[in-house]
Amino acid sequence: MPLKLTKEQIVQLAPDEASVKAAKGLATTSKWSVRQFSDRCIWGHCQGSGKNPYQTAVDITDIAFKCSCPSRKFPCKHALGLLFLYESHADGFEQADEPDWVKAWLDKRAVRAEKKEKPGTQAAPVDEEAKAKRLAKRHQNVMEGMADLEVWMKDLLRNGLVNVPERAYSVFEAMAKRMVDAQAPGLAARLRAMADIDYGAESWKHELTDKLSKLFMVISAYRNVDRLPVDWQDEIRTQVGFSQSRDMVLGGEPLVDRWLVLGKRSQTANGLTTDSYWFYGEHSGRCAIYLSFSVPGSIADAGWVPGCVYDGSMCYYPGAGTNRRALPKELILVDGRVVPAFCADLSQAALRYRQHATENPLAEDIPLLVSDVLLAGSGGACCLVDMAGNAVPLVVSDEMRIDVLAISGGKPFCAFVLANDGRWRLVAMWYNNEYHTWRDEHN
Repeated sequence: MPLKLTKEQIVQLAPDEASVKAAKGLATTSKWSVRQFSDRCIWGHCQGSGKNPYQTAVDITDIAFKCSCPSRKFPCKHALGLLFLYESHADGFEQADEPDWVKAWLDKRAVRAEKKEKPGTQAAPVDEEAKAKRLAKRHQNVMEGMADLEVWMKDLLRNGLVNVPERAYSVFEAMAKRMVDAQAPGLAARLRAMADIDYGAESWKHELTDKLSKLFMVISAYRNVDRLPVDWQDEIRTQVGFSQSRDMVLGGEPLVDRWLVLGKRSQTANGLTTDSYWFYGEHSGRCAIYLSFSVPGSIADAGWVPGCVYDGSMCYYPGAGTNRRALPKELILVDGRVVPAFCADLSQAALRYRQHATENPLAEDIPLLVSDVLLAGSGGACCLVDMAGNAVPLVVSDEMRIDVLAISGGKPFCAFVLANDGRWRLVAMWYNNEYHTWRDEHN
C-alpha cells in the first residue's frame, strides 16, 4: 500500500485551519462512493452539492493533489479529507488500476519532472559589459540607501528606544520601503522583523538592540565586502539581498543523505508568503533550510511534509556557517524513520548555539535538537528546562503548551527549537519516538 501520513502531517499540508475542519468532516466512508489506491496514488469520488461527485486524487510518492472541485484553496478540503480518511480507514480502500484521469495526471507530472531535471536549451550569450553596468548601478543604489539607513539608525538611538513599542510599524516600515527602492530587500526584511518583535514582552529591548547591531554589522561589512574572504562576500551580498541563481547553486557539490523534515514555518508579509523548511541529514548531521515563496493565487512550489523522510541530495548556497539555505535535488519520499542526534541537555545545546553563532554572527533561527527537556513557567512566561535545572526562555503558544503537556503527560521529551540570542522557539517534539509538530504561521 502507498505511504500513509499521520494526522499531524496532513494538517501541515492544509492552507488554513478552516480547511482542516472541513476536511475532517469529509473523512467518513459515507462521503466517498469510490475509495481506491495504486502504488503511487490514492483517489476517490466525493459527493458535493452538485450532480456529479468530485474526482480527487493525491500523489503519495511526491505529495501532490488534484480535484475537480472549483475551490481556490490548495490543497482543497476534498484532497485533505481523502488523506484523513486513508489515515484512519486504509483498509476501506481497494487496490485498483488507475483510471484514465488519474493516470493522465500522474504521467503528466512525471514528464514535467523529467524535463525539469534535464538541462535546458543553451542560454543566450550574456552581455558582460551590460551586466557589469547594472551591478555597478545597483551597488551605487545600495550604498546610497545604506547611507540614509545609517543616519536613520543614529537618529533612532539619539532619540531613544523607549517610544518604539507604541509606534513600531511606522518607525520601521518607511525605512524598509526605502531599502526596497535602494535594491536592498535583505535589509528591508531585517527592518520589518524589528516591527514584528513582541513589544509586550520584557525581552523586547534586548531583541531590538540585537537586531539593530546585526543590521549595522551588515552595513559595515558591505562597505568592505571586496576585502572579505570569498564565503563572507557571498554571505554579505546575500544578507543585503543580492540573489544567487538557482542553476549556479545546483551546479555546486551536492550533499547526498537521507533527509528528515524537522519542521515548517509560514510567514506572510506584503502579500508574499514564505514557507521555511528545516531538513536534517541522517549521516552528515547537517541541517539545511529551504525557502519557498508564493503570492496570493499561486501554488507553493514545495510540498515537503514535516516528519517525513526523503532520500536524495541538497546543494547549499555559498555563504558562511554550517546551517545554510539549500536547494533540494532529486529528493524522493521514502517510508522510513530518521532519529536525529540530540544534544544531551541545554548546556550542550547552548554550546552548539554559540558555535553556530561564532561561525556566522548574522545567523538567526539557528536549528537545535535537545533531549530530556520539560516545559515550565507561570503566567505568560515559559521556559524549557532540562534534568539538571538549566532553563532557557521559550516562545510557545498556549495551544502548543497544552498539546505538549497532553502528549508527554509532563514527562521529559526531545525538542526541535529555533534559537535566537536569549529566546528560543519550539517547533516540534518527539515523545516515545513519535514525532509531533504544529502549524506555525505568522502574518
